[in-house]
Amino acid sequence: MKLRAGVVLFILLAKAAAWAASAEESLYRRAVANVIGARFEASGTLEVAQGKQVKVVLRHVVSDGRRTWIEAIQPAELRGQRWLIVDRDGGPDKIWHFDPKTRKVAELPEEQWRQPWLGSNLVLADLLLPDADGYTFELGGEENVGGETFTVIRLAPKQKEKDRYGVRVYSIDPRTPRLARGLFFDQQGRAVARWVVERTEQRGSEWFPAQQRFIDLATQKSSVFTLVDFKYGAPTGTQEFEPSGLSASPTPRKQ
Repeated sequence: MKLRAGVVLFILLAKAAAWAASAEESLYRRAVANVIGARFEASGTLEVAQGKQVKVVLRHVVSDGRRTWIEAIQPAELRGQRWLIVDRDGGPDKIWHFDPKTRKVAELPEEQWRQPWLGSNLVLADLLLPDADGYTFELGGEENVGGETFTVIRLAPKQKEKDRYGVRVYSIDPRTPRLARGLFFDQQGRAVARWVVERTEQRGSEWFPAQQRFIDLATQKSSVFTLVDFKYGAPTGTQEFEPSGLSASPTPRKQ
């Protein structure tokens, strides 16, 4: 089939417009793709109340998605609880939990992802990065923080009824790129939560949030999730990143 010159020009212009409109989506995708892919282990703390913390061990790897394994080690009443978070792009996210009292592993239903985690302002759903395929993107301009310029983008879910938030606004460092901050709105357009990466673990051009703060704007209460002592390489066990590995015997660690 032959196309007239005018039709060809229209198609080319339409493709160019689509490409220009996806610049902010491309930036977001690159920031997510830049999350550290190598296996690592880090120790950390989750602030659950003023002056109270839960000590955890976190392991992370990128394979068929971002797989994060977390075990609570202190206080004693939480010791041994484990979670496996599989954060996929273009596929379903999954979260499993291991209860040391029953020795059972169970997949958590999505409604439990949105409940306060270990008594903090953080919910497990906040550890999942939005899958770009499920959102529309809009450029929100730039902001300057501490002498650094960040690109602001707005993500709106294509299926609003299934999303925790009505709109997500992210500030992205375009040089890395990496996610630096997030402001989240409910379905009525009210700002309800803020997320701030206060410290970043850098490995070449890759990044991981080493200290992140979650703020409930209604109460102005916040929780801080801090990771330190990053150790790269294969973990001691072989099944940490599979649901079956959650019930394995604890890996010996130096206290």
